[in-house]
Amino acid sequence: MFYHHFYNKPPFSSQDFLTALAVLVALATPWIVNWLTNRQKRSRLVFEGTSVIGQDDNPDTEEDLVRLLSVGRLIIKNEGKYIAKSVEAYIDRIKYDGEWRDDFFPMPLLWTHGQLNKDGLTIRNIYPNQTVYLDLFNYLYDSSYVGDNSVVFAVAAGQGVDSLWRTNFGESELFLKFYQESGQVDEVSIRAVWDGKDVPKISIIGHRVLE
Repeated sequence: MFYHHFYNKPPFSSQDFLTALAVLVALATPWIVNWLTNRQKRSRLVFEGTSVIGQDDNPDTEEDLVRLLSVGRLIIKNEGKYIAKSVEAYIDRIKYDGEWRDDFFPMPLLWTHGQLNKDGLTIRNIYPNQTVYLDLFNYLYDSSYVGDNSVVFAVAAGQGVDSLWRTNFGESELFLKFYQESGQVDEVSIRAVWDGKDVPKISIIGHRVLE
């Protein structure tokens, strides 16, 4: 009887188990509260599409040597619950004819309404449910350029350096990265097609969150 009773007795009584559980909960509670308080508050950027604004087929060539005809833009909405803080968008790399362009290095793009932000043209907050626009390229009348029209990226630096700011004829794939204060990084791939004459056609290929 003693042998049977000894080996059938549970290692812990129900009271022992409840006591141990209470201790574990007490120890874990501060850590859980801290994690919930300080966890990363992620935004959710949705890249809704592209748009091309403005078109002037008859620029005044006698007065303007260079004239902006159209602007190609990316449409972005924050569908998350938290602000996307200090978002800066870069053209990170470019693929042309199946090869990476080695004459280009990452440069920030300009927010369409960047002039309204205290942090400048390349950085802005995107609030929950807010839709914003990012300038991607400028379509120009340029009397110094063969064919009179040219397309340049809407970058904050590198203007005037053809290898850095002019787009290619034909089809290119652009990889854009969006950096946030929280450390979240979104990457978007864009297809850009330019025939050397008309306004480029741009479309979104894909989007992924890197961090």
